[in-house]
Amino acid sequence: MFRERTRDEWEAFAGEHDCCLEPVLDLDEALGSELVAARGMVVELDQPGIGKVKQVGAPIRLSRTPADTTGAAPALGADTDAVLREVGIDPQPLRDEGVV
Repeated sequence: MFRERTRDEWEAFAGEHDCCLEPVLDLDEALGSELVAARGMVVELDQPGIGKVKQVGAPIRLSRTPADTTGAAPALGADTDAVLREVGIDPQPLRDEGVV
């Protein structure tokens, strides 16, 4: 049934008939929407070595424990040794062989 009309036609139908119907947006449309902007869902951070980058902010808003989206991501490979050690792997032999 939905294939019988375009998305624009369905939006017009919903406006005429006061029904609960919203379009499925592609990623660029969703990130550019007024709702995403109003909720601050896209944040811009200064990423060392790269410059300004945009990323998706925290989707859940908690008044007493708000999410902190101000920090940059670790540099590529910055946590490799710690992650390998956490799962029980000594990173040095991998480094010696050029694997990491």
